Amino acid sequence: MSEKKIIGLFGAGQTDICIYVASILQNMGFHVCVVDNSYEQAMHYCIPHPVEKLLTITYKKIDYECLVPVDCWQEKDYDYLIVDMGVWPSEDALQACGERFLVLDCSVAQIARYRELMKRAALPMNVILRDVCAEAVSARRIFAMLQEENCFVVDSYVLPLNEDDMAGRFCMQYQGYQSFEHLSVPFEKMLVKICRELSDCEDTQIWRSLKRARKGVCA
Repeated sequence: MSEKKIIGLFGAGQTDICIYVASILQNMGFHVCVVDNSYEQAMHYCIPHPVEKLLTITYKKIDYECLVPVDCWQEKDYDYLIVDMGVWPSEDALQACGERFLVLDCSVAQIARYRELMKRAALPMNVILRDVCAEAVSARRIFAMLQEENCFVVDSYVLPLNEDDMAGRFCMQYQGYQSFEHLSVPFEKMLVKICRELSDCEDTQIWRSLKRARKGVCA
């Protein structure tokens, strides 16, 4: 790859997506770093840490770092820098990303807040709507609310509420990330689509890499 890609994810519950996408890209042969710049630092509980305090933790051939200043992102020598930007990223952080993914749940207040953020930032963003409960509200209605006077949604992904997906998301925080063998089919399809957009690789290669990553294998 001739140029590093900086991918920023923010919103509500993006940490597991960062890890899954990084694992697939690593199995595709790319050099990947995941940076946790969130206030919550959820990544700390997902990735095993040694007793010594290190700037970089390498786990399953992926480098993990935390609280890296925005002006240092370009200096990092990786094919992909995936940044968990937390709940409310700075304007500089959003500007520094080549691709931005806003992760939302179905909360009305959250939809309204992030709609205003997107309008203020005036930057193209991909939106992941997760834990959608069709009995409560349709994804169509949520996206209609989000896109009201807001033309910056580039692509959208819908993840229905699924107990296995939710279990995996929280299990890695208590037991450490090992694999993602029990993800739902919609979640896996979303991961493939994201990796396709980020890498321009063929689906056969991406699915093959996903199957390896799903088992906790690395290239």
